[in-house]
Amino acid sequence: MATTETTGALDLAERRATVRRLAADSLSNREIARRLGIHHRTVARDLEAPAPAAAPQTAPQAAPPAPTSGASPAPRRPSLIKELDPRLIQDLNVLVDRRTGALPAPLDRIVRAYADRTRAAWSAAMERRAEEEA
Repeated sequence: MATTETTGALDLAERRATVRRLAADSLSNREIARRLGIHHRTVARDLEAPAPAAAPQTAPQAAPPAPTSGASPAPRRPSLIKELDPRLIQDLNVLVDRRTGALPAPLDRIVRAYADRTRAAWSAAMERRAEEEA
C-alpha cells in the first residue's frame, strides 16, 4: 500500500511545492495524487503552474519580549481544525461521486450527524469551562 503525506492544512503554494518535490523523485502523477489524496489532474495542473518567485530576503523578526510581571500566559484555546488521517482523506476521495463531487447522501447524513454531535459536545464543554472560570 502506498504511503501518504499529511494533507490536512496544505495551502496552494505548499501543495504545489510538495507536488514538485515528489515529481523530482520521479513519481508518476497518479502516485503523487494517491500520496496526497488529490486527483491526478490536480497534480498535472500543479506541475504546469509557474514556479513561485523567490521570496525577498527580509530581516528576521525579533521575538516579543517575555512577560516580566510574573503573570501567567493567556490560556490556549483548543484548535477548531483537526488533522485528518491521510487514509481517511483517501477513503473519502474514493467515495465522492465523480459527477457531482459530493459524498453519497446516506454517507453525507452520517458524517454531518456525527459532526453535529461532536460540535454540541465541544460547545457544552466550553460552556462548562467558562462557568468554572467565572
